[in-house]
Amino acid sequence: MKKFFAVFVLAFLAIGFVGCEKTTTEVTTEAPGAPESITMANVDEYLYNADFQFVDLRNFDDQMADGWIRGFEIIPFFDYLEYMDILVRVDGWSFDETAIKDESALRALFDEDKYIVLMCAGGTRAGFVKDALDSLGYENVYNAGGLSAYEGENMVLGDGVYDITMPDPALTDPLPDTISMSEAIIDIYAVRTDVQFIDLRNLTDIVNGWHKDATVIPFFTFLEAENILVRTDGDWVFAPEDIVDEDALRAIFCEDKNIILFCKSGTRAGYVMAALEYLGYENVWNAGGFDDYAGSGDTGGTCS
Repeated sequence: MKKFFAVFVLAFLAIGFVGCEKTTTEVTTEAPGAPESITMANVDEYLYNADFQFVDLRNFDDQMADGWIRGFEIIPFFDYLEYMDILVRVDGWSFDETAIKDESALRALFDEDKYIVLMCAGGTRAGFVKDALDSLGYENVYNAGGLSAYEGENMVLGDGVYDITMPDPALTDPLPDTISMSEAIIDIYAVRTDVQFIDLRNLTDIVNGWHKDATVIPFFTFLEAENILVRTDGDWVFAPEDIVDEDALRAIFCEDKNIILFCKSGTRAGYVMAALEYLGYENVWNAGGFDDYAGSGDTGGTCS
């Protein structure tokens, strides 16, 4: 009975609202409809509308130096989208679908359910990102142009001197599956604070050329000579009994770091790598031989 009464009251109220003249202002949260265009001349008309996403694609240092528009969030094109390998130009500023390296990340950054207004310094980056989003099926994306054209009331002035230097991704990204002395990027890996970069050659070899950032731990004249890691059969096939002094080996090679080994040709590095992996080390690389070194950290040699 109560349920029937509630339904009856709701029906009565509905009829009453239809038949009565509206006396109050209607409040709506619906979007105003997609504008034909949004530029720096009319962007203030849409700022702070919850149905819009306003994105400044300039770098953080550009924002601090040149100023910004209140209401825009910062998603830097160079220092984030390209830096994080999400959207990377493959043909200058001509968009190609292969530029989208991480579609899920791109979709997470730009809300497809909103009207997306993009800006940058001159409109080039905004146009490129618009093309990328259009290719993903976004329907309401606008290139509002560049900051220099904005004359509205929401401008915040910069200080003109702010500067940010982004580190090379090779200094912070996880190391790749393979690392080789034949790649110039080896020099960047060598200076990372989370890396042990180890030269296993003898000192008599090193005087003919060495890497200035490597730690020298000679295999023959130290690891074997001090009875720490000794080839029991004299060959280069590792066997567990070759580890004579496990404590010393663990003290030399830091298990908490990424260990990059090299020698003259890669044989000694491969052998030591096998020994460390037997002990449970998970982050060890055989970078091969110094003879293949392609970087610029070689200090040269003084002896023949």
